[in-house]
Amino acid sequence: MESTGKAPKPGRRHNRSHRQTRRLFAIFTVLMGTALLWAHHGLAAFDTTHTVRMEGTVTSVQWINPHAFIFADLTDDKGKKANWRCELGSLGMLTKYGGWTSTTVKRGDPIRVQGFVAKDGSPYISVGTVWIRGGKSLQGKP
Repeated sequence: MESTGKAPKPGRRHNRSHRQTRRLFAIFTVLMGTALLWAHHGLAAFDTTHTVRMEGTVTSVQWINPHAFIFADLTDDKGKKANWRCELGSLGMLTKYGGWTSTTVKRGDPIRVQGFVAKDGSPYISVGTVWIRGGKSLQGKP
């Protein structure tokens, strides 16, 4: 092997390693940011151009984070009945600002909801207001 007689420039290997580390960090940041955006969808899945109201009976409640859910047999304005997934806010927001507890609604309770329905036509609604037994109203996303 022939030597060129030139010594490698100091820091050249370090600069290449530093660039690779920065590149990997940038890729990681973009991927994590994408995952976070996907995890919190907001109202993107819902038709926010108009609200609907439906009434029916609670079939179950999922008191979980990041969003609580009420499942209810609801009848829409066309008279069609289906089991709807009614998405509420987080438990912290519901309890701290909304007056909710894990027993606010139970299976068999009558309920009326107002909110935005899913764009894909599935029985899924983002709840703005809930009316429960006795006519009391609560915010679904305080």
